[in-house]
This record gives sequence, structure tokens and C-alpha cells, in this order.
Amino acid sequence: MSPVTLHSICLGQGAGKRPLVMLHGWARNLTMLRPLGELLASECEVHLIDLPGHGRSAEPDGIWGMEDFAKRILGYLDENKLQSVDILGHSFGGKTAIKLAAMAPERINRIVLLNASGLRPRRTFRKRVRFQALAMLRRGVKLVDRWFNLHYFEQWFIPKFASPDYLNAGTIRKTFVRTVNEELTEELRQIRSPVLLLWGEVDTETPVEIAQRMKDLLSDARLVVMSGKGHEPFHGPGAHVCYTHVRPFLFGDEARKEVGAGA
Repeated sequence: MSPVTLHSICLGQGAGKRPLVMLHGWARNLTMLRPLGELLASECEVHLIDLPGHGRSAEPDGIWGMEDFAKRILGYLDENKLQSVDILGHSFGGKTAIKLAAMAPERINRIVLLNASGLRPRRTFRKRVRFQALAMLRRGVKLVDRWFNLHYFEQWFIPKFASPDYLNAGTIRKTFVRTVNEELTEELRQIRSPVLLLWGEVDTETPVEIAQRMKDLLSDARLVVMSGKGHEPFHGPGAHVCYTHVRPFLFGDEARKEVGAGA
């Protein structure tokens, strides 16, 4: 079976430059991270990739899980003769980076997780009650549909209660459901690469408490919370704010020593 075709853009190519792979979030594409990538391209070779089923990349050939996404990015490294890379992932791209780093630790140097998914948010009591009520309603609507040959679940329940990412998933909706339900606790425990957890303070999709739990699971991690920033902190001037934290982590004295030791 041939691999899913990926669309990518490479910035800052040059002899001796360290490669950095940048992975966007669900229902987004590589253009979201391009402003930050252009800032980083002065010091590294930036590979911006449209994940399968997003942007100009082909759709997954079946119902994919996180391992499938990670394997496809690993294939991209092989195709481009990238023996080891730094990696930056936002949201779902961060989840892919976590899975990849656990699967192929020898290929990953430093990791930036930018408002990454991978752990489920902790629900408040009110949210738990709402979740349980919706689960009961979902089962009831599906039962009525079966009994009376109706389509209330697709025509009423999903449009009213489903998340925007689910509604926008289109033909890869089953892949979205499978991946969103995968928890990467064990993968986080396996990672030994240095990790920068870079988070927006007011993110409601992947709240800061997720970053704090990730930090406890990782062996070598630092957490930076950006004041006033949400789930996509890299928009507009935010790209420069992110750059001021990512650059020293990837290219500061400590990182240079690691590269020298591995040479």
C-alpha cells in the first residue's frame, strides 16, 4: 500500500541547519504555523506539513489512529533523509508529536508542545452531569431511530450537540472520533527528550491543567504559560511571543551542548 501523499513546505534550507518539523492542529493546515516557522527559519530548516486529511494532503486510507499519523510523519522523515529532528506540534499536531517521540525516540531531539492535546480535560461537576445527560440522550435518540426508522440522530442530535471539529471532519469523521478518544498517558511517560510546554493562559480547548499534568508525566519538561493567550497563541503578534520562548529552548546554550555531544 502506497503512503498517503503529504503536502509540505520547507523554509530556511541550508547546509548544517538543524531540521524542525512543525505540525498543525485538527481542522487546520500548515499556513497556521507558517508565521512562526518563518521566524525560526533563520536558524533551522523548517518543515511545515499538512497532516493527512488536512490542507492539501491526501486523506487517510481508512480509519486512522494516532499510531497511523505518527508512522506517516516518520515516513516523511525517511523520505527526506532526516535522521533526527526537533519537532513542534500544536493541539492535534502536538498529540502526533507525543506519539512519534514515544515510538521513535532516537529520531526526536527536542519537542515543543504548543497547547497540545493528548490528555482529556478534567471536567467540573456541572460538565460531568451534562456529559452524562448527553450520553443518555444520545442512546435514547438512537433507540428511537431504530424503532421507528427515523434519522433524528443525524438530523437533530449531531448538528445541535456535536463539537465544531466533529462537524467539520467530513469524510474523516470516524478518524476524528478514534483519535480524540486516545489518551497518551503512557507515551508521555516514555519520552526522554527535553520538552517545552508552551501554553495559552486562557485556553478552553486544552486548558493549562492539561499542561501541568503533562509536565508531571514527562521526565524533562518546562512549562511556560503565556498571559492572555488562548488555544492558538501564534496568531498575529503572538508568533513573535511564541518565538521568544521557542528560540532559546531550541537554540540556547543547553541545546547547543546537546548537539555538540551527539556529533
